[in-house]
Amino acid sequence: MLKKSLYLMCTASLLSAATTMCYKKDHIDPGTIETIALDGGKCGGKLSVQDMQKKGYEIDSMKLQDGKDGFNYIYVFKNHTEPTHTSAVAVGAGVALTDAQLTARIEKIQEIKKAKIKEEQKISSIDEATKLYNTTCKRCHGDGSIRAYNTAEPLNSLSLEEMQLSMRDYANGTKDNGMAILMQPYVNLVTKKDIDGIYHYLQSIK
Repeated sequence: MLKKSLYLMCTASLLSAATTMCYKKDHIDPGTIETIALDGGKCGGKLSVQDMQKKGYEIDSMKLQDGKDGFNYIYVFKNHTEPTHTSAVAVGAGVALTDAQLTARIEKIQEIKKAKIKEEQKISSIDEATKLYNTTCKRCHGDGSIRAYNTAEPLNSLSLEEMQLSMRDYANGTKDNGMAILMQPYVNLVTKKDIDGIYHYLQSIK
């Protein structure tokens, strides 16, 4: 049990100061730790570091541990205007980090955040492209598996690069496979981001 939980006790030793301990387990973004609600003590899952400071508390100490999916933060607050009391809190297992370990951990978390943002942007791009495809392209290209007017290659058979080059050539007037006249009104309606989204959408329903 001791391997799975680290029990931290905080006893106020100054009669003139009230002490309370708050914590946050497995927090991923270090940049938001002061504004997110902390658990335990006077925080009670409702108050953040900034909220506690507004109520007259000062940070007496802060401990950072390597958690399971992020960092474990343990704050000890003191308020010289309240009665002394003792507080206790149990947080998930963790070990203190060296500067090098902390830097590596932060970099890893930043990589995870960037990958998550990229994935969310990709999903958003596909959603937008799906609407664009269904209102602009589907009439001629169907689900992407047909040869529009028995001339163009099925869109879902093209690579992303081939799709981008085709649209560029239509825009420049350097591509004429019988579809140029039909494509001209549409080439300026789609961006590179749209093409990327349309490509991934067609691949997802292939």
